[in-house]
Amino acid sequence: MSYVALVVGWCRRVAGILYRCFLEARPVVQGIFLLRFLAGASFAGSLSIGGAFALWGGAALWVCVTLSVYILNGVMDVEEDRINDSSRPVAKGKLTVAQAASVAGGLAILSVVGGFALGDLMGWSVVVALSLGWLYSGPPFYLKRWPTGLAVVAILGGLITFNAGYAANGGGGNHLSFFLFAAMMALWMGLVGQTKDLSDVEGDKQAGRRSGPVIWGEGVARLFFSGVALCLGGGYILAAALLATSLLIPALVLALGAVAVAAITLSSWSRGDKKRLRRPYQAFMLSQYGVNLAVVIW
Repeated sequence: MSYVALVVGWCRRVAGILYRCFLEARPVVQGIFLLRFLAGASFAGSLSIGGAFALWGGAALWVCVTLSVYILNGVMDVEEDRINDSSRPVAKGKLTVAQAASVAGGLAILSVVGGFALGDLMGWSVVVALSLGWLYSGPPFYLKRWPTGLAVVAILGGLITFNAGYAANGGGGNHLSFFLFAAMMALWMGLVGQTKDLSDVEGDKQAGRRSGPVIWGEGVARLFFSGVALCLGGGYILAAALLATSLLIPALVLALGAVAVAAITLSSWSRGDKKRLRRPYQAFMLSQYGVNLAVVIW
């Protein structure tokens, strides 16, 4: 009986560590990366549950990739997360750095081995995505510390994710529509996604991170994020109307999201405490969920 109790206790501890690692990797972010993968795949063919193993196996592996990258990010961001009173488990002391690093490493190994088992393209896509995650969060470059570095990593990460899904489902389909969608959404990720830094200015300053709001000042950063959002929203509609009418519905969703991001970012509704400062980023995130869902559905 004592042996059974030990095994059960060990399983519960491991399950608890894995659950806290999942929380560390930000479930909302994990959801959007999976949705991006599936959105890319939808341009190549059907997403039926009984579809090709390469598609759904690739989707599962991509979740492992993004979990590994964001758990690593939590480990490397612990200083500023604590200053900013983040709810992430490592920052709160509910998950040790060693535990998080071990899980991140294990997921990375699983991703690489599984990726190459599905083919060279998937394997190298996994390697590049993991490398970008390290370049973003870890030494020697710490690209997260500068808005340009953040933008480059996010844009490349988006493009790789969309392409991995597209390739996993066989490729083909309308190449122009896929390229237009992937480019617009990658730019949305890399530029408008930096609204997340509006709520973390103090912690970023103390940790030596030179985010957009830290370098430019909050007022200029808000104008920049709002202007870029509106340009991308309007540009997507124009490009879809001229080049790929099948993307008009997703383009309309992005345009509405862009208006929401700009309105919230420039208004008093996103000023004050941390919860209010997060509202522009929440609008950004909801917008990209909507656009990717629209692509998958239509």
